[in-house]
Amino acid sequence: MRVAELDEVTYDLEIDGEQVRRTLHRRVWEHGAWATVAIAYEERGPDGGWKPAKLAMIRLQRVRDAWKQHAAITLRGSDALGLAQALGEWQGAFGAAGASDPADPADSIEAPGSLDSLDGPDE
Repeated sequence: MRVAELDEVTYDLEIDGEQVRRTLHRRVWEHGAWATVAIAYEERGPDGGWKPAKLAMIRLQRVRDAWKQHAAITLRGSDALGLAQALGEWQGAFGAAGASDPADPADSIEAPGSLDSLDGPDE
């Protein structure tokens, strides 16, 4: 994927005039030549109804005059909620950035458990 502007990064999809994927929420973080786009989206199921929401995280790099996709990951709704919960629990550590020596491996942050162990609705 190559786009000229980050606003062009979308996840909506139409097939034969029918919307089969729609964006619910979108957020962009940009720093220098790198950007991350987070998109919460839904896909239409075989019965025509909307499936539970998922999260797509797309990492882009500025190359010449365009943004080029570098990496992407999709998380089920329950895994996305687990990630949000973990980040909320780590909020104090992020606020204290620079307070410890980042080269010291004893200061690294680890999740208390895997995302698979977290319960939550798949939405």
